[in-house]
Amino acid sequence: MLSHYERQELDRIRQRMESDDPELARAFERGAPPQRWVSVRVLRRGLDLFAAALTVLGLVTLNFGLVFLAALVLAGAACAHVAGWGGDTLAAEAAPRRTGGAAPAEES
Repeated sequence: MLSHYERQELDRIRQRMESDDPELARAFERGAPPQRWVSVRVLRRGLDLFAAALTVLGLVTLNFGLVFLAALVLAGAACAHVAGWGGDTLAAEAAPRRTGGAAPAEES
């Protein structure tokens, strides 16, 4: 069983999360990631697969145009990964919030 202080802290964290990111709070209540993250993640993975297919097709047919197009698509996919499209970024964005501030000191 949690102590009174721990329950208060958890309630304070929940309220802060609901005010900072209501969609994330609803996702925690449902126990599933928001659907937009799943669809964007699929789009990002699709871009990766499309670039790989273009690379293989360009190398098999010895078509420099396809290889160059694959390089452009791969660069776009890399930008999408770095920009934070998809569900993987949630942990990266939430980590500074969780560890950024010091825990409040207990009063004696």
